[in-house]
Amino acid sequence: MKGRAGARGGFALITVIWGVAIIALLVVSFMTTARLQLQGAFNLAGATKADYIAEAAIGAAFMTLMAERESTTVSPGQSTRHDGSPKLCALDGAAVVVALEDESGKIDLNGGADKTFSKLFVGLGVDRREADAIAAAIVFFRQPPQEGIAADLGGGTRPFPPKHALFQSVLELDQVEGMTPQLFAAALPFLTVHSRRPDVDRNSAPPALFAALAGYPPQQVEALRLHPYPNNLDRNDPKYPREFNQRGGRTAALAHVETMLPSGQTSVREAVFDLNDGRGPAFALKERRRGVVRYLDDLRRAIASGVGMSDC
Repeated sequence: MKGRAGARGGFALITVIWGVAIIALLVVSFMTTARLQLQGAFNLAGATKADYIAEAAIGAAFMTLMAERESTTVSPGQSTRHDGSPKLCALDGAAVVVALEDESGKIDLNGGADKTFSKLFVGLGVDRREADAIAAAIVFFRQPPQEGIAADLGGGTRPFPPKHALFQSVLELDQVEGMTPQLFAAALPFLTVHSRRPDVDRNSAPPALFAALAGYPPQQVEALRLHPYPNNLDRNDPKYPREFNQRGGRTAALAHVETMLPSGQTSVREAVFDLNDGRGPAFALKERRRGVVRYLDDLRRAIASGVGMSDC
């Protein structure tokens, strides 16, 4: 009898132990789920705050451009040129980078010549023959269809034929025959659809674009693309083609903004404003989009150092 009672007692003890283990597992699972949900909510709130701060910085950048526009209306030709050099500042506890770019310092997809595009692609490391082919495809993409001319280049790899109309956004570049994702990402900062010019202003051209058009070695162009500032470029370098000198004033500008909170959440926003150069309405918002991070290391250093930054 004692043996049976002992067996029943041992079984009961094992049952209790298993029950406690199951309850503990449920508690741990509940706590883990709750912690993940809390972390997700925290990350979402931080990302939303970073987005709102980026939008506020976009607004501040726009006010800067408008102030410059008003001041240069009185004194034509005295406008400040922006080539994308970054300004680090603080806004509502976040580290912020603001970079202003004159669209006149970029190659217009609707106005640039094929040789201009080819120079850019060669500077980015593309073989000359391939660069010429992609440049020709860009021009062909935007040209209206003509009777007696084939509707496409033939043998294409894109699911759709060329648009045969003007580019509405630089993001349409990835539809051009021969354009790879890597080349698309590398070339995007140097292209626009808002300058409405065949030329490129030497003073506001991004450093890597200036170097590419001036015929610098691809290694130097790549170094300037990855780390454009600071640099020792001579904007009066005679190797920069004379035909690329800008004629006329600013027509549009892009504001590139990156933000980082102390908790690590980031946001990248871009907006293109048509400033009309003192003619017509004060401005027009042409594009608003998410951007690609460029200054992540600068933001991290600013957050880590804790050194006070000026307000945006």
